[in-house]
Amino acid sequence: MRLALSFYIFTSMTNWLFRKIDISSLVFFRIAFGLLALYKAVDFLDSTSRWKALTGGTEFNFTYYGFEWVQVLPPNFMCALCCLMGVLSVLIIIGYNYRLATFIYALAYTYIYLIEKAYYLNHAYLYAMLCFVMCLLPAHRAFSVDSQLHPSIKTQFIPYWPVFLLQFLMGIVYFYGGIAKLNPDWLRGIPLVYWLEGSSEEIPIIGHILDIDFVAVLMSYGGMLLDLTAVYFLSNKRTRGYFMVAVLFFHALNKVIFSIGIFPYLSVALSLMYFSPDWPRKLLHRLFPKYISLIPEQNEIRTAPSLVDELWQKRLIIGFIVVLGVYHILMPLRHFLIQGPTDWTEEGHRYSWHMMLRTKKGKGRFTVKIPSEDKTIKISTKDYLNKRQRKKLFTHPDMILQFAHFLRDKYEEKGYEGVEVYANVRSKFNGRDYAPLINPKVNLAQIASYKTMKHNEWILIRDDVYNYEHLSKKKKEKMLEEQLIEKNNQHIKSDTIEQQ
Repeated sequence: MRLALSFYIFTSMTNWLFRKIDISSLVFFRIAFGLLALYKAVDFLDSTSRWKALTGGTEFNFTYYGFEWVQVLPPNFMCALCCLMGVLSVLIIIGYNYRLATFIYALAYTYIYLIEKAYYLNHAYLYAMLCFVMCLLPAHRAFSVDSQLHPSIKTQFIPYWPVFLLQFLMGIVYFYGGIAKLNPDWLRGIPLVYWLEGSSEEIPIIGHILDIDFVAVLMSYGGMLLDLTAVYFLSNKRTRGYFMVAVLFFHALNKVIFSIGIFPYLSVALSLMYFSPDWPRKLLHRLFPKYISLIPEQNEIRTAPSLVDELWQKRLIIGFIVVLGVYHILMPLRHFLIQGPTDWTEEGHRYSWHMMLRTKKGKGRFTVKIPSEDKTIKISTKDYLNKRQRKKLFTHPDMILQFAHFLRDKYEEKGYEGVEVYANVRSKFNGRDYAPLINPKVNLAQIASYKTMKHNEWILIRDDVYNYEHLSKKKKEKMLEEQLIEKNNQHIKSDTIEQQ
């Protein structure tokens, strides 16, 4: 019985993932991906602060755990690498030596991504994943130099699984992004109220509208609902067109208000993958009917040769999809296994699609103690880190521990023994008062490593992180003022009714 059920599931999955579809939507995404790759290559060279961190301009780089061996190249080599990425992105766009160009670009981009953790962004992580996924997709089999040079690979049809992978990755981002917004602060619109404060001066035309508090609440609920329902409405043929308008408006607004790089463009491109696979061909046919033909009839699709005929190839592809799917489904859930609010402790926060959810600030100081010489040294982080690194340092415990270990090793190299490192760090979350983030009495030099799958005891858990009563004094006063005005308006309305 189990064997029959397994065979049925495998057969059904195989028929679904390997059914023939038009290649044009995958070609569209290859070009969009290549354009974004070119944008990122130029952006790496243009960002002065980041370039300093990536070329050894700072004395210390925050590396990712498990990738401490990734070291910064000399400035000239880094510049050459970024220029190479620009050339590779052009090759991806035109589809010349596509797989090799995409693979080398993926290695180069991931290398730069791994150099400095202070520049972590969710969309950078997503793009790094996409780089390696794109290496495996047959996006060069049409409308490419490769298909012209090698006619044997040219085809109008591909199995559905490459498009499914792109849909799945975007769906994960949308869904988990929506789940993360189901917290008390977001539902009160508190983060957006802070972010949009003073928009009338910074953002032309719509700034005075965004300055209104209820607009922030409206945007909070709108963003949450869009994320939670995106997969359903984009998958539904009747609603995807209307929903895409909402997606475009949402990401355009994000681009105007926030500095979030390529994410709006990447999200729109991936959202379009939910449309019928032949939509680019139909669009081009309307614009250039003499040059672009429509897709053949359905019976011709069924008789088209498959790109994957061998059973072992199909099993390998399905296995890869299952492994990738399990990883992306379970990875964002790991923070539920860790004690304490993730938005405060940061434990399990990365790779969980907690995007643009809070505003955090931090301040603090590091102290190096050398008991054998009864010596205490106060550390200035400006001597070692740039502005971005310092901003992230005082809100991320794992980076605090890394910097403490750096200080320990630095002073041990000078010949000191028994070096102790203490950090007195305070953070504020969504406008609440500053509170200790880590235990200032713990010698961080003795902490062996940062635990990624369980709570680190030296991080202080703040149980009242979402408590309304613990908002900052400024926020309390503002809310009290609004409540008094509202009560006063109600009294005015009551007096008016009585007079009438």
